[in-house]
Amino acid sequence: MKKNTITFANGNRAVAITEPRDSSPEAILNTLEIESTRAVILLFGGAAGLDDRRKNQLTTLFSDGVTALAAELGALVIDGGTQSGVMAMMGEAVARSRRTVQLLGIAPKGKITNPEIAGASKISEGAPLEPNHSHFVLIESDEWGGETTTMLELARAFNSPTVAVLVNGGAIAADEALQSVRNGWPLLVIEGSGRFADKLSAAVRDSQFAESAELNKIARSGRVFLFHVEDAAEKLREQLRQMLDEQ
Repeated sequence: MKKNTITFANGNRAVAITEPRDSSPEAILNTLEIESTRAVILLFGGAAGLDDRRKNQLTTLFSDGVTALAAELGALVIDGGTQSGVMAMMGEAVARSRRTVQLLGIAPKGKITNPEIAGASKISEGAPLEPNHSHFVLIESDEWGGETTTMLELARAFNSPTVAVLVNGGAIAADEALQSVRNGWPLLVIEGSGRFADKLSAAVRDSQFAESAELNKIARSGRVFLFHVEDAAEKLREQLRQMLDEQ
């Protein structure tokens, strides 16, 4: 397992490891040297098709809701780690925080373009790592979604209360949402953020809506909770806190 430190242009230094396919979650966590965490917050989804108003609302929710709670509880936030969509918003929220928040990004190595990463991607659909994360795990995969299994395994390995947050998203986020509820974790859906998040919220509200077996399984799991994107960040913070406290 390869471990190195990446120094970004903003001065942030992050630990990054490349995970061989046969690595155990425990071995990965030991190599990362992440401190024990009281809770885990998983962030799934994207920001495709969102206008500036919605993006600003999400930025506020991440900053004054998710990040504030993570700092207060000493929780670890896990996302896809790239400088795009909701992951970029999450990184920016952590950068603005006056308190330390551990932010772990898990991504397929074959899609990462940072030159510091041996074998970095040079393809147009690749993406750089988000520069405000504290830790990264790079999976030996050339496909978006190749990181999902490891992401969920690492979340379980912490053996801490865990909640998943779904924003927008497409097919990969749908699979992550399904796997999350199968793990027994509550899933908070940001209603009004578009794409799969809105389809799922509609299916939760109307049992006749579900357009696929996957969507129906998630909606009827009893583990899905809704939060509207226009509601206050303080309300989001308290809803996430309650979901974690009930585990």
